[in-house]
Amino acid sequence: MLRLILVALLALQFSDASQPRVCYSCEGIQCQIISKQNQTVTCADLLDVCVTVFDEFAVSERGCLSSLSHAAQTKCESKDQQCLECVGNLCNNLGRSDYKCLQCIGSESSACNLGESASSSVSQCGLPTSPNAYCYVKVVGENLQRGCALSVKEQKTCLDDTNCSLCSPGDTEGACNSFDLQVGGKSSGAKHFLSLSLVALIALLVLQS
Repeated sequence: MLRLILVALLALQFSDASQPRVCYSCEGIQCQIISKQNQTVTCADLLDVCVTVFDEFAVSERGCLSSLSHAAQTKCESKDQQCLECVGNLCNNLGRSDYKCLQCIGSESSACNLGESASSSVSQCGLPTSPNAYCYVKVVGENLQRGCALSVKEQKTCLDDTNCSLCSPGDTEGACNSFDLQVGGKSSGAKHFLSLSLVALIALLVLQS
């Protein structure tokens, strides 16, 4: 409880103290339905903050800290990395703090075409709507593009494309998508992902449609 009070007092220093903040809100499977991503809730008082809670990398709850389930609040109180608190209106729109990928376009930055030299492009990914979190590398014309695969649709599209590969951000230190992809074939850096069940992906696509 003391930690919740301290977080709330800190939040007041960076917000409009005249109005309770507004946060994105969802719970359970709704957090993985794209059409539900813009639902919001107004916090009950000025001391509340916005929160996203994860089950591994999948979003399990979003909303005001004080109104989360007991299990979610326990994660936040224990400083679990599966709880991401933020200060400001509608700020709870990012993935886990350790969900980071190289995000760049080779046609705009030549460093992007050589993954090891593009380390400055590593940044936190947006909010995933899939049960799993992945980074990608794909061939676009004569260049490479790197980024976050946030939805099941994006992941399946990449999986079906011989010029695109996925990797898990937890598999390596730093960004996992720093490997270079050869035109016309999957890179060895992402072969482990090819065993992912297409049946599960298609089922989730139906759920989100």
